[in-house]
Amino acid sequence: MRAATETRQRATLRQELTYCFGPFRLVPRRQLLLLDGRPVKLGGRAFELLQVLVQRCGELVSKNELMAAAWPGTFLHDSNLKVNMWSLRRSLGDTQIEPVYIATVARRGYKFIAEVQISIGEIEDDLALAEPLPLSSPPLPRGIVGREAEIVEIAGLLADNRHVTLAGAGGIGKTTVGVAVAQALAPRCRDGVCFVDLATISDPTLFGAALVTALGIRGNPDNSLAAALDYLRPRQMLLILDNCEHVLPAATIFAGRFMADTSPSRLLATSREPLGTAAEHVVRLGSLTSPRSGYALTVDQALRFPAVQLFVRRAAEWSDYQFVDSDCDAVAWICHSLDGLPLAIELAAAQIGRFNPRELVALLDHNLGFRAADGAPPRQETLMATIDWSFKLLSQREARLFGLLSVFSDAFEVEDAIFVAEAAGLTPIDVVTGLGSLVAKSLLGAQARGASLRYRLLDSTRRYAAERRRADPACREALRRHAQRVLALFEQSEEEWNWREPADWTRRYLGRIADLRAALSWAFGEEGDPALGIRLTVAAITLWSETSILSEAQARLEDALALAETVACGDLLKAKLACALGWSLFYARKMSNENEVAWLDAIAFARSAGTIEYQQRALVGFAFYLLQIGEVPRAITHLEEATQLADRDRDLTATSEADRAMAWARAFAGELNKSRLVLDRLAATYSLAEGRSRKDANEVYRFITVRFNLPFVAWMQGQADYAARLARDAVEAADRSGHWVSQSNALGLAALPIALETGNLNALASFTERLRRNLERERISRWVPVERYFSACLRDQRGDPRAVEDIRAAIEELIECRFLMRIGSYLAVLARAYLRQGRITEAREAITRAIGHQERQGERWCRSELQRVDAAVLLHAGEPLRAEKRLQQALAEARAIGATTFELRIAIDLAAHWIGTGRRIKAVRLLAPIYEGFTEGFETPDLVAASRLLQCVRPTASGRGHFRQPRPVHARDA
Repeated sequence: MRAATETRQRATLRQELTYCFGPFRLVPRRQLLLLDGRPVKLGGRAFELLQVLVQRCGELVSKNELMAAAWPGTFLHDSNLKVNMWSLRRSLGDTQIEPVYIATVARRGYKFIAEVQISIGEIEDDLALAEPLPLSSPPLPRGIVGREAEIVEIAGLLADNRHVTLAGAGGIGKTTVGVAVAQALAPRCRDGVCFVDLATISDPTLFGAALVTALGIRGNPDNSLAAALDYLRPRQMLLILDNCEHVLPAATIFAGRFMADTSPSRLLATSREPLGTAAEHVVRLGSLTSPRSGYALTVDQALRFPAVQLFVRRAAEWSDYQFVDSDCDAVAWICHSLDGLPLAIELAAAQIGRFNPRELVALLDHNLGFRAADGAPPRQETLMATIDWSFKLLSQREARLFGLLSVFSDAFEVEDAIFVAEAAGLTPIDVVTGLGSLVAKSLLGAQARGASLRYRLLDSTRRYAAERRRADPACREALRRHAQRVLALFEQSEEEWNWREPADWTRRYLGRIADLRAALSWAFGEEGDPALGIRLTVAAITLWSETSILSEAQARLEDALALAETVACGDLLKAKLACALGWSLFYARKMSNENEVAWLDAIAFARSAGTIEYQQRALVGFAFYLLQIGEVPRAITHLEEATQLADRDRDLTATSEADRAMAWARAFAGELNKSRLVLDRLAATYSLAEGRSRKDANEVYRFITVRFNLPFVAWMQGQADYAARLARDAVEAADRSGHWVSQSNALGLAALPIALETGNLNALASFTERLRRNLERERISRWVPVERYFSACLRDQRGDPRAVEDIRAAIEELIECRFLMRIGSYLAVLARAYLRQGRITEAREAITRAIGHQERQGERWCRSELQRVDAAVLLHAGEPLRAEKRLQQALAEARAIGATTFELRIAIDLAAHWIGTGRRIKAVRLLAPIYEGFTEGFETPDLVAASRLLQCVRPTASGRGHFRQPRPVHARDA
């Protein structure tokens, strides 16, 4: 509460000219629109349009005036104005038939009709939009006609059934209805709505990748479907699988597994045919009702039919059409002849600017032969025939452009279309005017996005357009041009990564992943271009890394590296591919030899290419891998080479990572003081930058990563409180930045071990829960058994006798996965748990394995602790002399490496043994100086045990045991 108050006090209020209407406030100088005090997301063009309309409230503002204000000096098709005006109305919630704010004046322009008050108001300086949800959101509906009852019915069905499928012909409106149902159900979906557009993929093997990407699950799940089910299981969400017919087998398998699971989430599928699962509830979506012709209907009577409403509304939107009684029979005939198919009706309505309704009837009769047919044709044939009819009305340039646009799997911008169309002989002017014409004819969708428009073909029109493209010899290079355009975009993304604000960068380029997938599939296909595909794979590395889409990256990188051996490909490209593959495998469940091969290949390619930067990156990456599998001496050897390269160029981005890796390796090797000097320097170098630039994000990342390693070293050197604070800082910093992989690393490497070793069970519980949540959204497989280990340790510490078996199982899984870093200390924890249950034989086996791993792996840091636990096993087994000798060895070892915390633990055990055998003075002389050397951590079990032991044995004047605990001071270097 105090922090919130301080934030409000710091906010600066400025006097601003403000236009107020309804719940909105428009602040022109700040280009800000507020709804009840909160900023509304509004594109630059839409803001310019709103400003002109509001400032001329009550006046007619012509189309030319509006276009001159929003696009000064720019040639554009007037469909840009209509799309941006629709986007503006949607932002204002003004999409009903009778407008509240903006009225259309047919064929002339627009008028702002709401009352506007002008005042000087106080506006905060720092108003920010709420962060977008990580889920893939449904598209915004354009305005729904005639489906109200069905929407209510389907929403009710989903409340009682976990899986509902909307089945129907293409163009029937399944997506539109599904999105409307999602809006109706949204208040009941605690964890939101996720929309998966399966029309963007045609390969069923990409179903899992599309699903986890839409859900926002990152990392490298071994099984994408299982990861999605794990993610959904604790959540109350609505998952929409749209256009399932493209990948029906994969969608059916997932739906079956979803229904067999115990999730409170709901699944809404749309498909031309049912999925066929046992528990599926199928709703077949019918056509919009339409009147038969010949009944002399009036306008009011005709508009009672949803098909007529849709026709009239779309005709008015694009052509300022006015519906009159004399047109009723023709419009009724058109709607009925088109089987009430919404998309077919929209395509026909889009021609009203060119033909009147009676002319449209004649054209449809001539081109589609509806009157001559014996009964209505199947709906899908009706739709395709209508699309074909609309296509034949296009000019040659428009028709060619329409076919070319089918190469885009998702939304695209005008620059994308210009690039692809150039090879087919179309000029930029052809493209700009053609896009506008296709939008106006409802063959192409458009949506305002910031200052520009993004276009998209509906699934049915895309498939028809693709057929036309394949039949046009002028379009034979379209797929290559598409892949080249995607390559240019992602090469641009690499450069922009250095300066664009991270969240904006991710939104911009993650939105192009469907086209990236399509371009890669073509490039690596039979008629593709492997060399182009390799370059595209390299260019996509930054996106996969930034968004932690590791499983998909791994598959693509393996394909590219295999092809790189068969086509001309430079060693630098191979080095980049191999480095990226090494990192993608680094987070896999099992540390396979494939990972080592990737890193060794990367080193060899980088050396051959003569690039110091990638030599260092590969050496450091390989060293991190070696540390994970417990090969500390080999890691140090490669890091020494990386450090020598760094001495030649200290500006390399990998240099700080080399320093950190070397400090980490030296800590494992028992060289704590050398490690601490470097880690302290790095910790002092990086701070928590408050900005949102890439530079700030990199600063925060390095702030976090140093705290993966420093806390454990600080704890071993006797600074328990400082270590815990460092670890918590890393976890919280990663939480604020939303970098869940970094947070998982901070939890697994620092926060959880420190919480366990310092006996802070509340922190241990909190951190295990955080790691568990992270693994749902960032499925980094290697942390799964780590989370199980610490969760079991928590239960063991809280007295659950069965937890010891789960500790053992987690350790065995870690060993099986070759995640051997610190495995000796994990086995020592298991041995101590066995001893508490009196299971001496199992404890001896566990500590023997621990010592074996420690010696083979070169992890000297924990040798003294393992010797201490070994001594405890000997003492429980009735071998006190051997136990005492082992403790003496452990004490010398702890002192040799400067592990003060281990020295204290060993001294406690040795002093307790000496007290039990009558050597009290010797015990005090050993333990007291070590205890008195501590300046913090007095609430940890180790220091509490030392204090109690000394209180029992140090005599006071009264003859009673007493020891005065020293007053804590601040930790060194804290």
